[in-house]
Formats: sequence, C-alpha cells, structure tokens
Amino acid sequence: MSFRASWTVFTKPWRTATLEELGELVGGMGFDAVELPVRPGYQVQPENIRAGLPDAVRRLGASGVAVTSIASGTDETVFAACAEAGVTVIRIMVPVSSDGYAATDDQIRRELDVLTARAERFDVRVGIQPHHDDFIADSSELHALLKDYDPGFIGAIWDAAHDALARKHPENGLERLWPWLIMANLKSARYARSETDSAWGDAVWEPEFVESQFGMAEWGRALAYLAEREWTGPICLTAEYTDESNLVAKTSADLQRARALATEATTIGARR
Repeated sequence: MSFRASWTVFTKPWRTATLEELGELVGGMGFDAVELPVRPGYQVQPENIRAGLPDAVRRLGASGVAVTSIASGTDETVFAACAEAGVTVIRIMVPVSSDGYAATDDQIRRELDVLTARAERFDVRVGIQPHHDDFIADSSELHALLKDYDPGFIGAIWDAAHDALARKHPENGLERLWPWLIMANLKSARYARSETDSAWGDAVWEPEFVESQFGMAEWGRALAYLAEREWTGPICLTAEYTDESNLVAKTSADLQRARALATEATTIGARR
C-alpha cells in the first residue's frame, strides 16, 4: 500500500513573491501544489481573475507546481476563471449570520443552492472549511450542513486544527465528512490564556497556532485514517502559525513530519 495523496500548501503568507519565486519556494520546500488566495494584494487579484488565474497556473506549472484550489469569492467570474484554468476547487468558510446562529442554516442553504447550480455548470466544486469562533466551526457542524448536498458540487475540507480545538478525534470527523471530502488541511493549535478577561470578567482562552508537535491536532491518527482508506486527494499544510518567524523552516519541518507519519502509516497498514 502506498500513500498517493498530493501535498499542497496555502500560499497566503507569501503575498509579495512573484509567481516564479513562489513556485521555486514551495517546490523547494517539497510541495507538489498550492492553494492560491485570490484576494486584493495577492499574485492573483479578484478583478483580474479571468486572465490572472490561468496565467498563474501556467507560470507555477513551469516550476512543477500545480494549483489544486483557490481561496476566493464565489461569483460566476470566479467559477469561470477556475474552469478555464483547470482549477477544480474553490475553498470558502461559512460565517455565523448577524441574525444569529439558528438563522445561519437557512441563509447558507439558500446560498448553497445557488452555488450548486454554478458548480454543476462550470464543473468546479465548492469546498467548505470549518473555522473556530464565529463560523461553522468543526466537522460535526459541517456535516449537519452538507448532509443534503451532492458531494459532486459542494464538498468538505476537513481541518485538523479546528477539529482539535473542538476536542474531536480526527478519525471521527473524517468519517463524518468522508462522502464529501475534497481536501484535508493539516495545521495545529492549542489554547493560550489571554492577558485580558472578557467584559463579564471571564477568563479568555484564544487559539494559538503552532508547529504540529506542539499543538492539540493528532496528525498521525489523521494520516493513518487517510492511508487506510487510500486517500488520493490533496493534503494542504496551511502554513498558519501565530508566531510567523522562521515561517519557511516551520512549514518545511511540518511537511517532513507529515510525510514521515504518512510513510509510517502506510508501512503499518501493509503489514496488517
């Protein structure tokens, strides 16, 4: 049994690099692909996505680096640009509505109905990632949202850190999301006590994003689950650290550790 997933990285931290520099950087770290942010100030900007995204795919491809997904908006121009460029996934998150948590479900379902039609038309899927605090926050909440949607159009991006912050074992979250799973995010976090209490005098604990061996996320268990089920999709290291010093070194070390854990998982699986 071999581990055939692709290793990708979210390039948000490197917004000032040229596409050639970006390809050289992530390829040098050992990644096969990237998730590109299409946002103001980045290599591909929303107002120029129709020309900019295909150009970015070509220029990164010259360095041997693919574009597996983008983090962007979801209007028709974005879908069309992805279809032209051969990018198959648009990653989004779902914020809690200003009308409250209960109202979020109805609101997002109306939006997902529209996005389903766009995904079918352009053959580009929408992947929803959980995020702590004022978003759909973990795999259980995401499963409740996705259970009525066709995974061919609307899918899930499992996130190691955000499930860990919710104290969920990775195999449980991955199992719930498996029919919709598009990508697995690897990052890690732990809680740190804030120096400031809340307005009500309660202690405040904030997530602190750290290297994999120092956080709550159980990468080994997650990779073992993915290996056992012969996952072949992308695994994205998000390069997200609260302390961004030595960012390339931290990301490279986490990739090396993830690859070693994946190799160990496949070796153990082959012996069974």
